[in-house]
Amino acid sequence: MMLQRLSGLLLSVPLPGAVTLLIGLLLTTPAVAGGVERAIDLHALAGNGDGQPTLIMFASSRCPYCDRAEQHHLAPMAEDAAFADVHIRKVMLDREIVRDFDGNSLPGNALGQHYGVRVVPTIMAFDAEGRPAGRPLVGIPNETLYRSQIRVRIEAARNGAGDGSR
Repeated sequence: MMLQRLSGLLLSVPLPGAVTLLIGLLLTTPAVAGGVERAIDLHALAGNGDGQPTLIMFASSRCPYCDRAEQHHLAPMAEDAAFADVHIRKVMLDREIVRDFDGNSLPGNALGQHYGVRVVPTIMAFDAEGRPAGRPLVGIPNETLYRSQIRVRIEAARNGAGDGSR
């Protein structure tokens, strides 16, 4: 369906414009893929003074469970007004350099190792200053309860609680 819309769009644009449009679409890497923005600069999130906690999903591009967690749970939460006060992000362990909460730039897998991530998806919550809040949510232990397990971590981060996710 998307391909049909794209081809219809390209056919309605003069050739030079269509080529430019196609090249632009191919070269554009969206900051939001699947509704969850990739975390590139955690230091800026913690240091921007908005007092918002951060929820991070550590993921891998080869992880079907990560896609499921993102599409079925985190992306809808990122769009939900009830979570507008939370930075919901993902760190791709196999893709990018991330500036951590302390301002150090390191590969995503090194950041994951720093926080003890061994399995993807792993979801961690951080308070407004970038301190871990609650325990990590590793894997998808129970699909039915998954979103409520994420909410518990968000509440721990909102409250600055170190162990509120039990």
